[in-house]
This record gives sequence, structure tokens and C-alpha cells, in this order.
Amino acid sequence: MKKYLFLSLFLCCIIAVFAGDISDRISKFGRWSIVGNTGINRFDGDLNADYNYLDILKSPSVDFSLEYNLHPALSFGWNLGGVIFNQEDLDEVFTAGGVYTSTFISVDLLSVLNGKKSKRWSILGSAGVGFSGSIWPIYLTTRPGTPPDPANGVVFPPTFFIFPVSGSIEYNLNKKYSLGLNVRKVYTNTDQMESIERHLYKDVWQNLSLSLRYKFVTKDNKHFRDEVFDHKEETSLAMFNQLQQEVNNLAVRLDGVDSKLDNLGERMVAVEGILSNDGPDTDKDGVPDVRDLEPNTAPGTPVDFWGRGLSVKTVKADELLSVYFDFDSIELDKIAQITLVKIAEKMRKDASLMLEIRGYTDNLGTSVYNQRLSQRRAERVKQELQKVYGIPHNRMVANGKGKIPDPPVKTLMNRRCDFFFSK
Repeated sequence: MKKYLFLSLFLCCIIAVFAGDISDRISKFGRWSIVGNTGINRFDGDLNADYNYLDILKSPSVDFSLEYNLHPALSFGWNLGGVIFNQEDLDEVFTAGGVYTSTFISVDLLSVLNGKKSKRWSILGSAGVGFSGSIWPIYLTTRPGTPPDPANGVVFPPTFFIFPVSGSIEYNLNKKYSLGLNVRKVYTNTDQMESIERHLYKDVWQNLSLSLRYKFVTKDNKHFRDEVFDHKEETSLAMFNQLQQEVNNLAVRLDGVDSKLDNLGERMVAVEGILSNDGPDTDKDGVPDVRDLEPNTAPGTPVDFWGRGLSVKTVKADELLSVYFDFDSIELDKIAQITLVKIAEKMRKDASLMLEIRGYTDNLGTSVYNQRLSQRRAERVKQELQKVYGIPHNRMVANGKGKIPDPPVKTLMNRRCDFFFSK
């Protein structure tokens, strides 16, 4: 006996030492809680009971539950408790003490019905399955006839299944504690809890109890079951947090970019000068001198973007090697499509051919606008040859030349694209 007492005392000391650490570890998750219940019970078997309130008050129960929240409105848990029954009428008395345990699922019905979690109130419904057993069944009767002998003639199930169903109302006192009022009905699969099988209906008992819930949570956060999942509020908060994080990230990135931008000014000026088609053009080949690598090109020589002469293959005079556009347009008409068919056929026959597409405009409008329009016309023709006729884009170059300087007249002949082949 002393050994058992010493062992029990030792285990209690070990649990006390590690209880704080275990609580801290569980609290970090913010999803666990423990519930203590104490209440009164009413046994409903085949006795001819009058449900005397004094008998009910003499039938107490105590239990606790450990719960884990999968969602603010959904949890599952494990329950363990003990109960004492005192039930009697004019004929007989049934007294028993027992223990029970079950697993269960609990749903916050108020959250489900309202579509959002209440900050203070919860209306919970739960159902579970488990088993129970009586410890000291005592059955006495004054009915006529011979009563069963408790030592020999009583049929009693030492263990039986239970199916508890309950409803609760809980109020959050603060972030760690909530108080509840609970009603529970426990169904069984036996008709022998009072030691007599009368074959009328399975035994059940009802329970009314008060509960106190402790939520394992750290001081810096709240329990997951208390999250108010108003979708609009959550979405707005999530969007705000995301935007704030993006702003912070941009600030860090901009600090590094600022120093790089300081060194890009002079380089950008040089690049703009190279890309621009404005400025002096000594050899009149359509490439400004700042970009022209061959500034003395002979008149009429086709050149590339850098002003270098291209080896142009001579074509027959009857071949249509230009397409024409309406005023201020980049659209291709049917005549232009006929020309593109011939161009595509020529490119397919000789895979070594390279094609330069030069775009032009008439003399109306500013130089800047017409330069852009001529480039758009050349790009439009290149796109048509690539997408419709399957000519690879790397065999073609689009080169906008802007206004045709001579003659400066408003004619269809100036609004065109010319084709130059090279190898």
C-alpha cells in the first residue's frame, strides 16, 4: 500500500513540474481547450419513476472534455466523467455509480446560421459515441413477488455503449475563459442499467450542467475558436496586410534601385540618341548619323538598322514588291494580300533569304508621328507574314523610315512598305 501511495505522489510531482511547460507548448497552437462540467442527472429506465426532484439532486455528475478546433465553428474532442444515480418510487430503488468516456464532434450552430462567428456567444450542438460501466449497482424493490438476488440473480452489463447528444450555450468571459449551460441526453444500447431487463426500451439518462472552459492561448493572440470569421472583415484585413507587406518590400527594393538609377542617366541619353531617327542624315539612307556605321552609303542602297549596306538580290520588274495603305492607316487591303502571297512564296523557296520591310508615310503631319506610323506599317506587314504565311520572325526586320522626303506630296504611292531581300 505504501508503495502505491509513494508512486502516486511521485507521478503527481512529475506532472506538476512539467504542467507549465506543457501548457505553454499547447498554447502556441491556439486551438486547444479544456472544459469542466458539473451537473445533475435523471435516469430513464424501465422503473416506474416519478422523477422526484430530490432524487435528481442526489444524482450528480462531474466530467471534463479536451477539445481541438479545426475551425472557429467546428471542433472534436474527448470526454471523461463519472455519474451517480439515485432513482426510486413507491415500489423500488435503483442506486449506482459509474464512469463514462466518449469522443464527439461539436458545431457552433449560431455561426452556421448567421454566417459569421459571434464575438461573445456560442450555441453549440454535439454528438458522440463512447462506452460506460457501473461500479456499484444496487437494486431494491417492494413489488409483489420475489425480487432478484443482487448477488446471484441480477443481470448487469459491466460495460455498454453510449451515444451522447448535447446542446450548449456559452458566453466568453475573456480571451481564456467562457461559461456554459449544457443539456445532454445519453442513449445506451442496454436495458439493464438498473439490473433488470424488462424489454420495454433501452435505458437513457438526461443531464443538466454548468461548464467552465479554459482556452490554451498565449497573451499575444486569441484562441482559434474566437476568431470572428466575417468574410468581408477577413478579406479587408488580409488585403490591407498584403498591401502593407508589398509596400514594405517595395521600399526595400527602391532603396537599392535609387543608387542604380543615378548611373543610368547618361547611358539613357546615349541610347535615346541611337534609337531616334531624328538628326542629321548625311548620306540620306534613312539612318541618322549618330547611329550610321557606314555614313557614306551610295544613294538607293538598302541598309539595315545601323546603316550598313545590304546585299540586295535583283528582282524582276514585274514582281510587286510594295504594299500601299490608306491615309493614316496600317490595314492591309486585298491587293496588299496578293503581294504578301508572292513575298511569302519567295521566302519559302529560298530559306537563306533575309527580308527588310521598310515603311513610309506621306508628307502630312509631324516627323515624330510619321516616324511612328511608318514603323507600325512595317511591323503590321511583318506580323502578317509571320502569323498568316508562317515566315519566321528572325528572317525579317521591320524598319520605319518616316516621311518620304522627295516628293513631299500627299499621294498613295508615298504611303507604302517596300521589300528588300538579302543573303
